[in-house]
Amino acid sequence: MKKISRLFFVIFIATAIISCSSEDDSGNSDISTDELINETNISDDILVLVNQHRQSIGLSTLSKNETAEQLAIDHTKYMISIDEINHDNFNQRGNILGDEENATGTAENVARFYQDAQSVVDGWLNSTGHRENIEGNYMYTGISAIKDENGRYYYTQLFYR
Repeated sequence: MKKISRLFFVIFIATAIISCSSEDDSGNSDISTDELINETNISDDILVLVNQHRQSIGLSTLSKNETAEQLAIDHTKYMISIDEINHDNFNQRGNILGDEENATGTAENVARFYQDAQSVVDGWLNSTGHRENIEGNYMYTGISAIKDENGRYYYTQLFYR
């Protein structure tokens, strides 16, 4: 049973990693995202944990970037509005970072329903694709952690160099 659960989890994570599309982020939903706020204490904790991991393997730390953070917040609110994690419009976020921050490479991790910073970072580090993003050749990041109307967190972390 444990193997089946683990296999389901791996398939789910793999699907989330590769589920990029060019769909418009203007999904129709009854949930108003105007009142949703980024939990900066959890976002800051995620950055600390990610940077601790990067340092432990000899990589430089990531610096927060306001443009990337706002893009992460917007995407997290979008995911909440459609009740689904995804990478919809990732290329658009990358293009904005390229135009506004001269980014030459980007990556993104998303997740939902983890209760705190430690559990979401552990989840990402236990997933090959997410770990590769965390350990990638990046210098800057933007992170959001936002609760939906049921008190469940959704997360987006953008990386760029």
